[in-house]
Amino acid sequence: LVHVSHPAVASPMAKIGSVPHDSLVKPYDLIVIGGGPAGVAGALKGAYLGKRVLLIDKPKSTPKGGGLDVFFGGPTGLFSKALRDCFKQLKLDSLTNQGLDRDVIFRQVQNSCLRLARNNADNTVAMLEKFKVGYLQGTATLDLDLFNGRRLGDPFGVQVSPHAAPEATIKLIAQNVLLCTGSYALRLPGINFDADQIFDSDSINGIPFLPRSVVVSGSGIIAIEYAKIFAQCASVTMIVRGSARDALERIGIDNTIAEGLLQGLIDSGVQILEDTVIDKIEAGPPCPEADQSIGGENRVPKRISLKRASDGTDAGVVEAEVYLACVGRRPRARGTSLGLEAAGVELTERGHIDVGPDFQTSQPGIFAAGDCVPGPGLASTGVDQAQRAVNGMFGCTSENGCQIDIPYPIGVWTIPEVAYYGLTQAAAIKEGYNAEVGVASYDACLRGRVFAPDGMLKLVFDRDTTVILGVHIIGTDACELVHYGMDLVAKEATLFDVIGTLFTAVTFHELFKEAALNGNSKLEFGIQWQEILAKLRLSPLGSGEIDEVELRTRFDEIDVDQSGALDEDELLNVFNSMGAQVEPSVIANLINLADEDDNGTIEWDEFVRIFRVLKGDKLKDSPTVFCRPSEPSLLAS
Repeated sequence: LVHVSHPAVASPMAKIGSVPHDSLVKPYDLIVIGGGPAGVAGALKGAYLGKRVLLIDKPKSTPKGGGLDVFFGGPTGLFSKALRDCFKQLKLDSLTNQGLDRDVIFRQVQNSCLRLARNNADNTVAMLEKFKVGYLQGTATLDLDLFNGRRLGDPFGVQVSPHAAPEATIKLIAQNVLLCTGSYALRLPGINFDADQIFDSDSINGIPFLPRSVVVSGSGIIAIEYAKIFAQCASVTMIVRGSARDALERIGIDNTIAEGLLQGLIDSGVQILEDTVIDKIEAGPPCPEADQSIGGENRVPKRISLKRASDGTDAGVVEAEVYLACVGRRPRARGTSLGLEAAGVELTERGHIDVGPDFQTSQPGIFAAGDCVPGPGLASTGVDQAQRAVNGMFGCTSENGCQIDIPYPIGVWTIPEVAYYGLTQAAAIKEGYNAEVGVASYDACLRGRVFAPDGMLKLVFDRDTTVILGVHIIGTDACELVHYGMDLVAKEATLFDVIGTLFTAVTFHELFKEAALNGNSKLEFGIQWQEILAKLRLSPLGSGEIDEVELRTRFDEIDVDQSGALDEDELLNVFNSMGAQVEPSVIANLINLADEDDNGTIEWDEFVRIFRVLKGDKLKDSPTVFCRPSEPSLLAS
């Protein structure tokens, strides 16, 4: 089953990324190709199900002959997240004011990022070892020999050129294969990405110095994250093909949050050039005595010529030490060493691996998940896809079954963070909801006032039911808070549920209640009405026995002075005439809430609105809308 063309690659004390020969001889239940978050999650899921699993990954950075790949198990955005946290902790201005050279500061930045990456890789390797998942560093190819005349259910062959001994070839057998090959950064044509001063969103991981000026192309999440990060150490210019705000709204960011995010970039000193693209990049004029610079003082900037995206006219020139292209990503599937096309694995027009609802490809027994399949291309969704693919291939279906387009939260790791889940108000209206929003600024809660007053939390809800449809946050810990909002949307919680929830004091989660209260203030019959409406619903007024015409007749009969308004005693007589036993205190509270002109009476227009609410509630058959909120159990943070 296994052929090694050279002596065994693993010694008794095998390095990380090597697998003993005796293990490779045996067939596997599952071989996973790709060591990102999706691949690792899929491999571990197989192990949890008691299967024999091997994970094969082509290392990005590992010592010659094998060893720990510090990027193993990490998401595409690992470097940007590490850089962001590093810049937050190091306080570059303070270090510069202490007289430290920029190359010394950058070395500390590098070391901090590498430590974070190494810790993540160490933990990932430890998890695989704990659950006895084999981890082999190498380049994999689907073994075409087994596809000639292969019958359904026959095992697959995978050839591997191991990293520790590239001249060797290992042939493996597996019942199932899961492809988690990820994606790579797109590059603009005509530009020499030298990985010294010109980078894409992958190669930026290897930037060799701390820049003083940066130009970033793109308007998506990755571009904004890097623009905000580099703004802490450099002057930053963002090049946006169209409208920056429109680009953010297209990916689901709420319009107010988008405005806040862009304003935050501008406040950080980022210059945003819209309707602009790169024309060409040339070497700029050399800095005086650049060859004699010490401590990263000077670096020859690049001269970046711009043009208008709309008409191609000249848009000026900017000079920068670093150019970074964040213009999208492409799935790693077409034309790879795997030989997918030759193996009968169909690809989509955009180059993704084509999969069905169960994440199985056109070749039975071969599955795919993560960035290499159509979808949002997020680490979190890739993990979920891989786990459900493994569940499905071994016949273990979840409650949700196999579903590709599941809702997912989005986090943008800018400073401050942005996160959202569910519908924006505009999207909700488009889907037919009577949508409204409840908003709370961060200073509406004690923790916000003391520690982080700048920020906002917005709840999108349906006015007819008060059910929460979306949550949108900009501010400290937004990427953590969004998960509670996700739970609210998933459980179809109402504003009243949130208002009735007990939150731990001095936490950002109190913002959810503040936003719900703000939303409640926009309702004609908010939470303050719920006790009264619940009692009126038990009367003939709420049972549907009385129509509006009869109600007006009874109202006019009691209104003997023809003033068009009733006081407490007169309104109580209206209810008594309908055979309704309503407590005087309920009548007093009703008039107190409904009396808009504060004259101590309720007029017909005010009274009939209450009747119509009760009647509408009956017709819609949705008592939850106006009933008193139940005790919160699942909604506590």
